[in-house]
Amino acid sequence: MRFKLILFFLLLISCNGTEEDLGECYVAPEPDGTCIEIYEPVCACNDLVYSNSCYAQKAGNRLWKSTNLESGEKCNY
Repeated sequence: MRFKLILFFLLLISCNGTEEDLGECYVAPEPDGTCIEIYEPVCACNDLVYSNSCYAQKAGNRLWKSTNLESGEKCNY
């Protein structure tokens, strides 16, 4: 019984990540997400500029920062 309890606990701890995690910067995209059309460009951790943080997140980026570059340009996160 004690062995089963320990095994269950170890299994529970090892399952805390999601299958959509693809790394520190990137997760699986959410193409069906809805974003507002406010232009506040951000440089995402994939080194692309998005029109706002919602679009960066929708594309699967976890991290981004404000920028003065134009949407679609390359940037240096």
